[in-house]
Amino acid sequence: MARKIVRFRDYLKDQLKDPDVRKHWEAYDLPVRLAMEIAMLRHKRRMTQGELAKKMGVSQQMVALLENPEEDTAPNLRTLQKVADALGKQLYVGFR
Repeated sequence: MARKIVRFRDYLKDQLKDPDVRKHWEAYDLPVRLAMEIAMLRHKRRMTQGELAKKMGVSQQMVALLENPEEDTAPNLRTLQKVADALGKQLYVGFR
């Protein structure tokens, strides 16, 4: 029997109709986007996790956790400001 190919975007749209799924997705979405951006900026600067950690005044393990967040966790604003300072970026936090 042939399987129907479903694009992830369509699958996700369908799954997010469930309030429980939406709640978990939204709780995990922000930490994942932040983690990806931190890792991308660090790579653009050609920095290792250890180098970024040293500039932030934290351990390499802390940077690893920032780049690979656990479910329902997100860095606090003070930590994000340390990341921004260490990467030579300006931190922006706002509402849409």
